[in-house]
Amino acid sequence: MRDCSFSSQFYENHELIKKGKGIPRDAAYQRTEEIWMNIYGLGKFETYAFIYRDCRDYDHFIEWATALKGADFLKRASQDFQQWQENKNADRPAEDYPKVLTAAQLTFWEENGYLRIPQVLEAAHCDKLKQRICRHLNLHMDYPETWYIAHPDWQGIMLQMYQNEDIEAVRHSPAIKQIFAELYQSNQLVAIPEKLGYNPPQNEVWAPPQTKLHWDLNIDQPIEFHIQGLIYLNEVPENRGPLQVVPGFHLRFEEWIKDFSSLDRAQEFLRITEKSVPVPGGKGDLILWRNTCPHAASANLSELPRFVQYISYNKL
Repeated sequence: MRDCSFSSQFYENHELIKKGKGIPRDAAYQRTEEIWMNIYGLGKFETYAFIYRDCRDYDHFIEWATALKGADFLKRASQDFQQWQENKNADRPAEDYPKVLTAAQLTFWEENGYLRIPQVLEAAHCDKLKQRICRHLNLHMDYPETWYIAHPDWQGIMLQMYQNEDIEAVRHSPAIKQIFAELYQSNQLVAIPEKLGYNPPQNEVWAPPQTKLHWDLNIDQPIEFHIQGLIYLNEVPENRGPLQVVPGFHLRFEEWIKDFSSLDRAQEFLRITEKSVPVPGGKGDLILWRNTCPHAASANLSELPRFVQYISYNKL
């Protein structure tokens, strides 16, 4: 990692921001930073939290990343990142990407902007991830009073937990990657180190803030096609906080958004004028949606928590 010139550039850029001396970075730099973090397997929140809160200097940053990922992994990542930098602007021949979805699934995806693919992840692996979440948050499924104890990594319905072999196995699952490859029409993908999710039942003292329709977009920059996703790690019927989406909105997003000067204004109007539908599913189901499809978690009004792993990829 130290032998990668962009590693020091990344660190120095955020050091300047910490000191209030940050300089504007163009889209090319931002994409390079994102791919760099993806290839090195670093989650955004965990990395920025360390740099802005705990990091003493560049050596300390390298030590932290080495302890997190291992020296051998970082060495391979440096080679992969260098290869990407050397080839990112090269012309690429047409690809023979996987074709694993049915015609009906592809039609539904194109028309609605989201898709549920059942039982993509084995039930036993879902249970492993659910158990990891329970251990990390010190919660016991038989004792609901333990479901709401505060934890620094639990923020709303998001659990800022990125690094263990069970999470990694999902990111690098050939079956899951093939689905994304077909929808991106490319095999040249890198996993984005995404977080987990934990959403217990809403009650009089706890309600999640992330149940309002929104986009995870910056409308001040060109918006490229991107696929977001999650996997239900337990059964998620309509009352257990499933994802909600506005079907088909992606088809009119480009024209619709032109009337708004900010994303906040657009989202406020969206919530008044548009109707969402829930996307319930079973354990191991993969839920995908386009980045221009409005979405949010819904309120969990059941008697059990909802557990998920977020999953997405970037095109290289």
